[in-house]
Amino acid sequence: MTFGIDKQTMLDLNIFPQTKGDISVFDYFNQTATKGGRYELANMMESPLNDLHKTNNRISAIKFICDNKFNYDFNKEEIDFIEHYLNQNTPILRNNPIDSLWIWIRNKYKPTNEYYIISRGLDYLRGQLQRFSEIINTINQPDVPDFFQELITEVEKASGNTAFRDILNPKLEKISFWQLSKYDNLIRKKEKERIRTFLKLTYQLDAYISVATTVIDEDLTFPELSESTKPFIRIKGMFHPFLRDPVLNDINLVNNNLCFVSGANMSGKSTFLKSVGLCIYLSHIGFPVPAISMETSVFNGLYSTINISDNIEKGYSHYYSEVKRVKDIALMIKEKKRVFVIFDELFRGTNVKDAYEATLLIISGFTKIKDSLFIISTHIIEVGKELEKLQGPIFKCFNSRLEGEKPIYNYELIEGISSDRLGLTILRNEKILELIEEISQNHVNQ
Repeated sequence: MTFGIDKQTMLDLNIFPQTKGDISVFDYFNQTATKGGRYELANMMESPLNDLHKTNNRISAIKFICDNKFNYDFNKEEIDFIEHYLNQNTPILRNNPIDSLWIWIRNKYKPTNEYYIISRGLDYLRGQLQRFSEIINTINQPDVPDFFQELITEVEKASGNTAFRDILNPKLEKISFWQLSKYDNLIRKKEKERIRTFLKLTYQLDAYISVATTVIDEDLTFPELSESTKPFIRIKGMFHPFLRDPVLNDINLVNNNLCFVSGANMSGKSTFLKSVGLCIYLSHIGFPVPAISMETSVFNGLYSTINISDNIEKGYSHYYSEVKRVKDIALMIKEKKRVFVIFDELFRGTNVKDAYEATLLIISGFTKIKDSLFIISTHIIEVGKELEKLQGPIFKCFNSRLEGEKPIYNYELIEGISSDRLGLTILRNEKILELIEEISQNHVNQ
């Protein structure tokens, strides 16, 4: 079973930019040097994992780079040219001295672009292979992560191949015309897939180094994933990576399956929900997380509803879109089991009475689903009072206070249910009522 995640969740968590200039998690981690590295990074981020072995292998590869301060000078132009050489649709050079000499003479007096691409492409490829041959000597050690073991194996296969031995010889300063034909014939006719595998590993290494660099630059940590059959998360010192001076918060869902979050407008609820969702997401792609520490069971899916709107194309109102979203996620829970679910302000698109009753019904139902975890925020604190009668939820809130007419927020998550109501205060502070009064008086005087 693949890990379940959908477009709405990816949008809520800002995983990829939607328009030029958007801030995104992808750009946060992207320090790749090559096109292929960027593609591999995007591919990893598009496909979260629920396979503990694969996830831990990725974590160990990135952690190995950090611990050993491993780096590699990717030459983007050379690697792009190697790709161009492999992909060109021109006749493969013949592997015999007479044809090789004739082609060389002909290009000596009338150079062709095709021959130049072959010559330059082989030269760059030889340099890349030789550099990797030198690198593996520094990382060929016991208990090396699977990714690096695969890289070592591929380079050793090439080194042990008689046909490749000459091209990997560091004493070979320049490829002769015969060697040019011989190697082009070898690589594009017989060994193209081996070279493609080598390039893919190169791009993956580029992506891993990019993530490792972000770990060091941003002071991230590696999550610990567990095979526990009981779903849980334990995160200490969590923050959102887009904030300059974030307040660190903890969240523990170990003996409970639902966290009810309350607080006034702008107190930090939505940012907190996004931070939790991001930690779950990053841990399931084998990436470091923005926290001091994180332990989590493996989930089969992550679904959120943080920024949802009506659907004009389908004729859905905002409330109906919310109802449809809850139903879709319920179906995913039924199919996937072991799902992590985040709702920010359930049923904000209807009247207060219906929102209260619908929110209470849905959350009460979620408390009975013990193989999934839920974090749900709401302004309707009366729902929290009713939920206190049930077993399953824990209650967290963001407090705020007024200094004069100015709301003050500390963004610290604490135990309990918030009773703060600052909506009207914020409205008054923006002096909207005075603006409307001024406009109406102008209309009266005209």
